[in-house]
Amino acid sequence: MSLEKIKSLVWADYFLYALTEPRELYRSIRADEANNIFVSMSVPAFVTLANILTLLIVTNGTGFFNYWISYGWILAFFYTVVKIAVYSSLIDAVSQFMGYNGRVKETITVVSFSLFPKVFILPLVYFFSIINFAPGFFYVFITFLLFIWHVMVLIQGISEMHSIDFGKALAIYIIPGILASLVLFFMLVIVVIAGFGIVFG
Repeated sequence: MSLEKIKSLVWADYFLYALTEPRELYRSIRADEANNIFVSMSVPAFVTLANILTLLIVTNGTGFFNYWISYGWILAFFYTVVKIAVYSSLIDAVSQFMGYNGRVKETITVVSFSLFPKVFILPLVYFFSIINFAPGFFYVFITFLLFIWHVMVLIQGISEMHSIDFGKALAIYIIPGILASLVLFFMLVIVVIAGFGIVFG
């Protein structure tokens, strides 16, 4: 990203659209030749940091603060980036299988920005921690609500990307999750069978 573009603050619109206008988010990404994939990588960085700080608040893990804020955050960030890349590739593969154009870079960008609502976990849970009103419960409850928000942003982005209705976009979102779950299940079965073979073989 050029210095002029940074000063223009045009990139800030992506974060706003991720919260308020998911369809406009994709239209802006599509119109930008640079695709802003690197800007979008700041989102998982913020989200993982917010989640780690929130967990430290909920668990009162002050003794592990330096560990989690350094190594924990780095590992969580890279894990999230890998998840984004893999899931985006699966979404793109499913889209192409259904007859739509492949747009993996744009998909990665949309998936990354769709995570942005999750940064609100920190201020919201911190509020309940300050008033000492069931912060653990609200951590789980708010995490679920923010996940739904993230999913809605992503599905609308997929819908706008391929000019399809919400139902088809929902299918494109869900199918990779089903495929990933099946792969993990069969891997677990193979590991269990191999384990029994070693123990009782």
